[in-house]
Amino acid sequence: MITTNTLPGDKSPYKIDAGQGLHYAFGSQLASIIARPEDLGQPMSGAVLSGARGSTFPPHQHSETHEAWFVLEGVLSLVLGDKEYKLTPGSYVNIPAGTPHGFTYEEHRSRVLAWTFGGKANCLYSTLGSPYPGTVYPEAAEAPDFRKLGNDVDTELVDATAATSASPASQGPNGIEPFVLAPYEGERMLAAEQLYTFLGTQANSDGAFISLLTEGPTGPEIPRHYHDRVTETFFCIKGGMQMFVNDGYISLEPGDFLHIPPGTVHSFKLLRDDTRFIGFLTPGHFENFFRYLCQPFDGHIYPLVPPPFRFDRVLQHMGELDLHMVGRPGPPPESGAA
Repeated sequence: MITTNTLPGDKSPYKIDAGQGLHYAFGSQLASIIARPEDLGQPMSGAVLSGARGSTFPPHQHSETHEAWFVLEGVLSLVLGDKEYKLTPGSYVNIPAGTPHGFTYEEHRSRVLAWTFGGKANCLYSTLGSPYPGTVYPEAAEAPDFRKLGNDVDTELVDATAATSASPASQGPNGIEPFVLAPYEGERMLAAEQLYTFLGTQANSDGAFISLLTEGPTGPEIPRHYHDRVTETFFCIKGGMQMFVNDGYISLEPGDFLHIPPGTVHSFKLLRDDTRFIGFLTPGHFENFFRYLCQPFDGHIYPLVPPPFRFDRVLQHMGELDLHMVGRPGPPPESGAA
């Protein structure tokens, strides 16, 4: 059952509406927690981070926690290792364990979707901040006490080092390295009318997860299916989509989040043209499904006339994929999405 705006505390499908979650304020920054390990049944957690212009998180590193970011709004400056980057909407950041990093919000209401995998840094924001009733960061507040951070939350403050300005990349590396992708860059693939972009592959996280951006026009519902091991997350960035989950329909609009645990029958349908959503899937071995389904694509915009849908290639490899088909999708009920 889907429980809207509630973190269930067990491995259940659930939805969080835009701006909702567990809010922790520290200084003029806010962390809105949308997923914890106890909600996902996986060592991963998700939060939407936001802050006032000039708010800073000092240089720090995690010994065991891997982070991945996707910028939703605004501008941030990020020091990653010995490089400094300017992040804008659509930028993606891969932060392996042991990588020093710190950031500053350069515009008011800047927002970042931040995920952690492994380690104990998922408790970082609840340790640093205090529960906050608002959905937007407090504009004027005392500076946070970063001395609260320590090994119990896998976060160590480090000395700032000289950083040289760097430009985001258009392709990620093949290994576990820190990197920043320019907005909407990455390895692109096409499956009929839908464009998939690998922001982070399983090679970038030692198999822990993949990060995938999906975009496309209004289209039909994909076949219903479920997985034995794979956990999927859906965060709508633009447009709108309809999700089938177990036995009913639910809609996602920009800022909405949905968790799909293993064993959950699901599918999706894009309801508006130029809909975009990002998903973090763990473990990362499900990457092969997209490589069988899609074909490489050099463009950045899905074509008006799409190539044939090649699900036949997926069927040839079903024995090696964590994928169970439930049948072709049917129409939604007369009442529409839940």
